[in-house]
Order: sequence, then C-alpha cells, then structure tokens
Amino acid sequence: MIILNVLLASLVSVSGFSPEFQPPSCGIGAETAGGGVRAFSMGGVSAGVPDSNMVSGANPAASAWAGNTGLSWGTKVRETEDTAWSGASAFPDVSVIMPLPLDLQFSAFLSNRSRINREDSVVFNNGSGTIKWTGGSGESYLGITARVSDHLAFSMGGKCFFGSAMGDAVTFPNNPGTQVPISSSYRDDLSFSPSWGPVFGAFINAERFSAGFSIVTDRSGDLMVQRDYMGNSSADTTSHYSVPGELSAGVSAQIHPRALIGVDFFARKALNLLGHTTEEGSFIASGLEFDPGLGLRVRGGFRAMNGLWRDGASRYSGGIGYLIAGGKASLDVGASYETWGADESETVVFASIRISENWLGR
Repeated sequence: MIILNVLLASLVSVSGFSPEFQPPSCGIGAETAGGGVRAFSMGGVSAGVPDSNMVSGANPAASAWAGNTGLSWGTKVRETEDTAWSGASAFPDVSVIMPLPLDLQFSAFLSNRSRINREDSVVFNNGSGTIKWTGGSGESYLGITARVSDHLAFSMGGKCFFGSAMGDAVTFPNNPGTQVPISSSYRDDLSFSPSWGPVFGAFINAERFSAGFSIVTDRSGDLMVQRDYMGNSSADTTSHYSVPGELSAGVSAQIHPRALIGVDFFARKALNLLGHTTEEGSFIASGLEFDPGLGLRVRGGFRAMNGLWRDGASRYSGGIGYLIAGGKASLDVGASYETWGADESETVVFASIRISENWLGR
C-alpha cells in the first residue's frame, strides 16, 4: 500500500498541482485591529490621542512628544466562537519609540493581523478529500516622526504585510468496482512575501485638544505556494497579491485635568485575497481615560463596525494602567466583549508591560 501511495503521488506531481491548488475558504482568516493595550481598552481610540508610551498603529505621529526611549510588549488571550482563534496563540504586539536629535523620533511596531484555522473539502475530477489550514498574517511598521513646532508633528514610514499558512491534505481518488481505495497525502505551504506601502501621518497637539490622521497606500507582493507530495515529489507556483489602503483619523479632548475622551474613524477598501473577499467598510470607536491618582489610569470604550471582517459587530472594552517608578515602566491590562452575527461573541484579555529610559538626557 505504501509503494502504491508513493507511485500515485509521483504520477500526479509530474504536471504540477494535482489536485489543483485550493486556497483556504476563509481567505487570510479572522482579522484583528492592531494597536497597543491603551487603545484596545479605549475601544480602539488612538489616532488622535497623544501617547508617549506606545506607537499607535492607527497614527504613528501620535507619539511624537515622547521624551524617553521605550519598549512595550503585549499579548492577548481569547475565548471566542470564532474557530480561527480558538485555542490558537499568536506572536505578541511589540512597539519601540526612540527619540533622536533634531526633534526626530524613530518608531516601530509589530503585531498580528489575522489567524487561519480552517478545514475545507477538496473535490477534483477523480476524487475528493479534506485539507486542514493553519497559519496567519502579521503587520509591521518602521518610520520617522518629526516635530515641526510645539504643537505639530508629521510621520513618514512604511507598513509591511506578511504571512504564511500550511495546508495538510488527504485525498481519496475514485476507484469504481472492487478496487481498493488509495489515499494520497500532500502539504501546501503558502507564503505572502513582505509587501511595503508608504504611510503618512499628521498630528496636532494643542493644550486641551488633539487631532490626527494617517493614510496607508495599497501594498502588493508575491504569493508563493509550494506543494510537497508524500515521497520526494514537489511543485510550486508564484502569483501576485494586493492589500488595500487604509485611512485612520481621530480627535481627543482633555475635558478635565484628569479626564480625556476621544473618537476614532477607520476605513478600508475591499480586501481580496486567496479567492475570498472581505468587504469594504469602516468602524467608529469612542473611549475615555481617567486618572484617579497614585499612578493609575482607568479606561473604557466602545467600537461599532460596518462591513469589514465582522459586519455589524459591537465591542465594549475597558482596562487599567499602572505607572511604575514615576513612569519608567508601566503595566497595562484590558478586556473586551464583542458580539456579531447570529449570537456570536468573543472575549479578549490584553496585557502589556513597558519599560523606558531617557537616553538623550532630556
């Protein structure tokens, strides 16, 4: 039986992919909005909120007034009915802020973007089977922010989309009559080459009012698929893919020396990847932050989504932050509860730690 399987795998691989390559039916999988735990706790508000601790995924220019070099690291735990995230871990959210001479600043972040966890049917001319997909995608940013005045800053950099997934398939060719069915196994490894797109951001930081926006252009790259059949045979192909541009904008107001409120708007065109379309859409987020003293920060927020990856979703979030050693470090924790579709829901806990140092002696 083993010899027959190896022979079959060798024969079907002679002319390339057989069965034909079938991408995961979920596309890039279940998406998630990037950003640090502060924005997460405030419903996703960050594009118009000045932040000296973490790099805003919505608008990197928001951290232009950071005086210390800082590194933040965070991770999420989920309890969800979305099978793409159930029981799956993702790499952490990391951000770096580094003030430079001449009122410049280097900033970078890395965060997960989506998760693929799907089992699909494989149907072809002379057989059928199943394929189990696992993997995901991520996003990173590198850029420079310049403060051109006491109240105005601009950022310029690039956002990078990347990802990979692995599909393990077992197929059973049709065998009429009394012949013994022969199974065949193969693995499809798909990889999105890093695709960079320019990012431009602006931020106005007044005494009691702040506002900002950021634009990301379309990004394109190569989608590479390599198939390994049971045995030593293989096949591969390369095609192109594109990720649409995004717009983020927000405003915030210091309504009290200890209280800040903010509103964010995010919009994106339709995303077409791996034969699956995530419709265009937007979300609006609102949030607040209160400083009760003793180094504590209390946060809350709400986000409503129209279209995108969870059409009609409503998310409530909240969290607390604690400054350590006068702000040289901090610990932040947030939680959210989101509902969408036919009684589907998700609970997420997001924890982050930050450390900082004043390397420039400012």
